[in-house]
Amino acid sequence: MNLLVINGSPRTLGNCDRLLSALLSEFPRDCNVKRFDAFSLNPAACNACGYCKASEGCSKKDLEEFLGYYNESDAVIIATPVYNYTVPAPMKALLDRFQRFYEAKNRRGEEHAFSRPKNAVLIVTAGCDGRVGFEIIKKQLEGAFENMDTTLVASMLVNSTDTKPLSDFDLQKAKDLRTYF
Repeated sequence: MNLLVINGSPRTLGNCDRLLSALLSEFPRDCNVKRFDAFSLNPAACNACGYCKASEGCSKKDLEEFLGYYNESDAVIIATPVYNYTVPAPMKALLDRFQRFYEAKNRRGEEHAFSRPKNAVLIVTAGCDGRVGFEIIKKQLEGAFENMDTTLVASMLVNSTDTKPLSDFDLQKAKDLRTYF
C-alpha cells in the first residue's frame, strides 16, 4: 500500500505529529509511506492566473513532485491544527492549488487525473473548542477531494490541546483510523 501523509502543523513532534505516528504504527512495515509537511513544502498560493482554466496543470511547478506521489498513493492521511476556524496558511495554499482539478473537470470536461480512487482520513487538533473549525476543515477537504477521486471516509478531532496533553484515548482513536484502509 502507498500512503500519502500530509502534516499541516509547523511543530515537529507536536500533537499532529504524535497522532500521525500513532496511526502509522498500525500499518505493516512494508507499507510505502511518503510524508509531506505543509510548512516545509511551502506551496505558492494560487493567484487565480487562469492557467488551469485553459491548460492542464498549473503555472507554478512547485507541487509536481507532491502531485506525482498523490497520484500513486492508495490512501491519504491528513493531520492539521485549527487556526482561526481553518487550516494553517501553507495547508490552505496546498488546498487552493487543487483548483486545477476543479477546472479540469468542470471547465475543460476532463475526468480526474488520478490513477486510482483513494480514501482519506483527517486528524484535527485544536487548542480550545475546535468543533466549528473541524466542520469547516472537513467541508474544505470534501470540496477539494470531489474533483480528485478521493473520499474523506473518517475524521477525528482532539480538543483543548492548549490546556491538556494528548491522552492514551486520543492516541488509540488515531490508531483506530487504520480500519478505514
